[in-house]
Formats: sequence, C-alpha cells, structure tokens
Amino acid sequence: MMTFQYAWLKILEVLAKRQGQMTLGELRGELSRVGFPMDEEKLDQSLDRLRAEGLVEALVLAGGGTQAVTITTKGERKVRGIVRF
Repeated sequence: MMTFQYAWLKILEVLAKRQGQMTLGELRGELSRVGFPMDEEKLDQSLDRLRAEGLVEALVLAGGGTQAVTITTKGERKVRGIVRF
C-alpha cells in the first residue's frame, strides 16, 4: 500500500483543476503559485511514483524526458476521496 504524501495530493489537485495536459514547467509554476514550490528532482520523483500507481499519465519523448503530464480517472477519484475526508 502506498503512503500518500501531501506533495502528491497537491500535484493531483493542480492537475485535476486543469483537466488536461500540463507541461512540467506549467505544473511547477502552478504549484509555486499555490504556495507549494518543488524543485525539478522532487517533482520528477513524485510524478514517477504517481505514474507507477496509475494516478497520472506522462508523455515521454524518445530521449527519455517527460514533457507533459495529465491526471487519470483513478487519480481524480483519489483526489476527491482525500479532499472529501
């Protein structure tokens, strides 16, 4: 079972509000705007974990770098369940 970090919830909340793809730069900027700045390494690690759990999907280029990310239906349900709690 996954221990859910507050940082992951903030990422999912931002993505859920967007309801579409965001570039990593846009995501990082929006997280900073809502008072939760993250460095590139922490954001990448968080997205990798969320992707492994099926909560986000990422567009990855052939070079291996993630270019855009979006929330999955499972991720949206997770956000609603946690926020409601």
